[in-house]
Amino acid sequence: MNKNKFYKKLSSGIYYFSILLFIIGFNFSDHGSGGWTQQFLPSNLPGITDITFTDSLNGYAVTGVDSENKSYIIKTSNSGDNWNIILQDSGGRAFTKVNFINSVTGFACTKWNSGSAKLYKTINGGDNWSLLNNPPLGPSYLDLSVVSENELWIVDNIAFDGGVYRTTDGGQTWDRKYYDVSRPADRVYMINSRIGFISDGHGTNNFLRKTIDSGNSWNLISGAGGWEDIFFKDSLSGWRSLISINNVRSTTDGGINWSTILIAKSGNPSKEINQFSVINDDTIWGIGSYIYFPNLESRGIILKTTTGGKNWGYQLPDTSIRINGSYSYLNFINNNIGWSYANSTTGVHTIKGGDTISYIYTGIQSLNNNVSSDFELFQNYPNPFNPSTKIKYKLNKSGFVNIKVFNILGKEIEVLINARQSAGEYGVSFDASNYPGGVYFYSLYVDNKIIDTKK
Repeated sequence: MNKNKFYKKLSSGIYYFSILLFIIGFNFSDHGSGGWTQQFLPSNLPGITDITFTDSLNGYAVTGVDSENKSYIIKTSNSGDNWNIILQDSGGRAFTKVNFINSVTGFACTKWNSGSAKLYKTINGGDNWSLLNNPPLGPSYLDLSVVSENELWIVDNIAFDGGVYRTTDGGQTWDRKYYDVSRPADRVYMINSRIGFISDGHGTNNFLRKTIDSGNSWNLISGAGGWEDIFFKDSLSGWRSLISINNVRSTTDGGINWSTILIAKSGNPSKEINQFSVINDDTIWGIGSYIYFPNLESRGIILKTTTGGKNWGYQLPDTSIRINGSYSYLNFINNNIGWSYANSTTGVHTIKGGDTISYIYTGIQSLNNNVSSDFELFQNYPNPFNPSTKIKYKLNKSGFVNIKVFNILGKEIEVLINARQSAGEYGVSFDASNYPGGVYFYSLYVDNKIIDTKK
């Protein structure tokens, strides 16, 4: 609402081999229905640590360190069929991230070694690279978020010297925007110059903090966990993946509340999504899972939903392509064209949306912890409002009810209802006379469980 005015293996051997026969029966190896082709990075280079494509032809990858203490930036100009070294760093510094904001302007950063970390920039598609200034304490670059050619955010979790840093003049000067020696951040994601997130890990026990004032303050979003991958299509709709769990998280209120989209229950294949590519509200590609074969090998699979996460299927690119374990990197530029690579030197590429055959997970459901058929929260009226509005809700059974109001940062500003109520329809007014103009959210809780959130 606005005051002024997103997006073990199987226990049954019979079922186990039926899956295998099902796969063989469709004969992925002849590419009759297959839409994936195998690609190879240069075999003499160390494994990649990040990859990105700017269009259907041009892509960039960065590597770790080889036995000679060298690391590399490599480029393809033919969709990944061939790769060439375009930059070599000889200081024993592993690259961590590569990020392009358009077809010619990009950045790549390294970890600390030999007295410094390095932050590189190109403005001609990788033909030439220049070094940018480091922040005063010369940190190691664990993560990089690029807002524009001049505004970059980097993060390092080293005690005392670390923190979250921001430049708005292309790296000439830096400001430290977050520092906590007891729980340092190790990842940063900025939606725009003002709004973004930091975390100290990729698990459910890690913190999630949000800023709406360019890092001057960071509000803790309680119980949210960190992220392995994160994407927002705008300031409100976004997705996160966490490590080693069978779901992704989505939000429609800027990260204040998160719904859980369950991929599937336990079993074979595995059900993790570590990285994803969001095409639109309905279509999401994901990697991080694998399928067991009778020889105890595991092969990487690629997940896809075309229903916004309500239903998921998976594709097993050509069984002759032996991607052991799961894929590590994923990049789709549209619904048809994408790449997925292991962290070694092997990957797959599609120009037609993958395979025409997808296997459907059993037990798939969209699990939204915020929705219950026993309770309903209605849209406030009027909306927009000035200065007050009416919030209505319905209880089909009794419970202890809270109606809470939050600002866009996720900070609770008012509790409108805090009482046990019987079944029935109720209404309560919210008077915003004492609050600044802007976007506000309100949530219905019953028995300490969140039911729904609206704005």
